[in-house]
Amino acid sequence: MLKAALIGFYDLGKSPWETIKKISGWGYKALEHGGFLLKGDVDENLKKLSELNFSVLSVSSDIDGLKNNLDEIISNAKKIRVQNVICFWSDPQNFAQAAEIARVFDKAGEQLRKEGLFLCYHNHDHEFRKVFGGVKYFDLLMAETSPENVFLNLDVGWATVGGEDAVKLAGRVSERIRLLHFKDFYDLNDRHSFTALGTGKVKIQDLIIKADEIGLGYITVEQDIVRNLNADDTVLLSYLTLKESGLVE
Repeated sequence: MLKAALIGFYDLGKSPWETIKKISGWGYKALEHGGFLLKGDVDENLKKLSELNFSVLSVSSDIDGLKNNLDEIISNAKKIRVQNVICFWSDPQNFAQAAEIARVFDKAGEQLRKEGLFLCYHNHDHEFRKVFGGVKYFDLLMAETSPENVFLNLDVGWATVGGEDAVKLAGRVSERIRLLHFKDFYDLNDRHSFTALGTGKVKIQDLIIKADEIGLGYITVEQDIVRNLNADDTVLLSYLTLKESGLVE
């Protein structure tokens, strides 16, 4: 049975525990990014999280951090007891830059693996639009990194906007997927047309089934900009769309 996680929507720097109590009451089981736990007494924060029967799934890093601050990233992940390190962005302008990014990911991923951690890359749409030497940037990353070292935080919404059939893509790279981001768009030709899950053009129900088939633990809800609903209503509606499938707790 899948569980629902959340990223974004709320400023966790202000009132993380109120937010967690609210969304857990609706049915969410985790937040993806756990950096807020590093503020203050980490052990006390972890105790509070446990008392709420709630989880966090990752820490994050940019490429510079993977190159120059990996020891700190490893330390932070272990402090808050997560295994996933997410890199949310890369945007090479040519083949040489793309190959260098792949090299950085593979090297950092190998070091993280030796520490019991997983480097996960989060895509947007441009990874499927940019082509270097006749190869899509996304496919280049997959080819130029070891499946033992580099995993995916696959964003199925962005992949769809990028022209991919996200269901087929998830099946093709299933062994690399550690986490899934679900977001929806009401116009696949407008990358700013975010909408609550189930109210757009992304194959949400088919992707829930695929996530269950792959055997993942969580689906993470994300929406960069709210549409007609406010944040609370968007978060609740998106969760209910997942739950109505019968495959999400």
